[in-house]
Amino acid sequence: MVRRPLAPLCALTAVLLLSSCAAGTDGASGPNTRPAAPTESTTAAAAAPVVEIVDPAEVPADEDGTDTDGTDTAAPTEAATGTSGPDASGPTASDAPSTSPDAADIVFAPGDTFALTVSGGTFTEVELLDADHDAVPADTGSVSEDGTTWQARAGLAGGASYTWKATTTAPDGSEHTASGTFDTSAPAGSPQRARSVIADDDTVGVGAPIIINFGGTVDEDFRDEVEQRLSVEVADEDGAPREVEGGWAWLPNIDGHSRIHYRPAEFWPAHSSVAVDLPLEDVPFSDSTHGGKDMTLDFEIGREQITVADAETHRMTVTRDGEEVMDFPASLGAPRSPSYNGMHIVMSKAETYTMTSEQWGYATPVTHAVRIHNNGEFIHAAPWSAGSQGSANVSHGCINLTTERASEYYDSAIYGDPVEITGSSVDLTVDSGEVADWVYSWEEWQELSAFADAD
Repeated sequence: MVRRPLAPLCALTAVLLLSSCAAGTDGASGPNTRPAAPTESTTAAAAAPVVEIVDPAEVPADEDGTDTDGTDTAAPTEAATGTSGPDASGPTASDAPSTSPDAADIVFAPGDTFALTVSGGTFTEVELLDADHDAVPADTGSVSEDGTTWQARAGLAGGASYTWKATTTAPDGSEHTASGTFDTSAPAGSPQRARSVIADDDTVGVGAPIIINFGGTVDEDFRDEVEQRLSVEVADEDGAPREVEGGWAWLPNIDGHSRIHYRPAEFWPAHSSVAVDLPLEDVPFSDSTHGGKDMTLDFEIGREQITVADAETHRMTVTRDGEEVMDFPASLGAPRSPSYNGMHIVMSKAETYTMTSEQWGYATPVTHAVRIHNNGEFIHAAPWSAGSQGSANVSHGCINLTTERASEYYDSAIYGDPVEITGSSVDLTVDSGEVADWVYSWEEWQELSAFADAD
């Protein structure tokens, strides 16, 4: 299948009439539509705007002249249908559906762009919903400047049933509604898995990003289709919804595998429940791959525990739900191997771990190792540097504690706990490691969404 671009629609040929109102003599119906049978309210019905589906096969060639007409050979799907009529405040009109003679010829394929046009009025609001997945957010798309065309912001999933509803305004100010349903053909190619770093029923820290790793590459042209289907809902301890601003971001591929992360604008509110819905089955990832199955994820945000390690004062403090619970002397990275300023998170921990470095030529077993970045930074026990802890920085970039203090911190740490390093001579960058979610400013993070340029 050749993916069709999101091209301007004002000149597209509409093929399916979905208004039930009788067409007037002003030619409101298009050349490929069939007027509805006259009703007793012919005058009122003629005032209702006519809403039509744009046939995806009519999307014009792109700028280089390449034909972007679809090459899918799937059998036609169930015919798209719809009804149009006023709401309670509008004029009376027939509720009987009106379809064009060519409706059965419309084939909606995975990746197609759904679009509508209206004559005799303008669009007020349009919603497109995957009827097979109630959790998929309604696609509100975009309306043209003149208000007569509407286009979904992302392509269609395969093997899905869709419903749409359009609210239009007639020149006399009355509002009318039109709605319909259609199916899409099954996707081509092979299924691809997606996996979450957080597991169901995990309890994580307030800085934990939601990380979804794909089994292969999600092409950039298809990322909007994936992202627009993902949803995150947050609730408090009593199950009441919590409004938390957050967003998805596509971070650089790793070894040919794509990944999408979600983080809130600020840390998660402590003691919350998070429900993630990832209805990716049959959603195109490329021209030859698609989502293998739907996923859900439910986890808890635990207490708010934030650690700050200061390279100037040589101390590490830990606050839990606003109360200081630890204040330890520490040794951070030496001048030749400094620790990195910036916001880290607890990524993993191990009771015993062997620290290795080709750069510095060592392989040293340690205990109570808490990884805070995948650039090699840990908080761990280092009894050999106890004499320097609290007064000098002598490590190779890690935060050194005595064994007793490292054990206390180790027992308290969970994935996603924020760890901020200050007072050093170098800073974390977004290229410092694979999990740099809190290195980005919120504005920078939003720019990594597939929809960053949509508005």
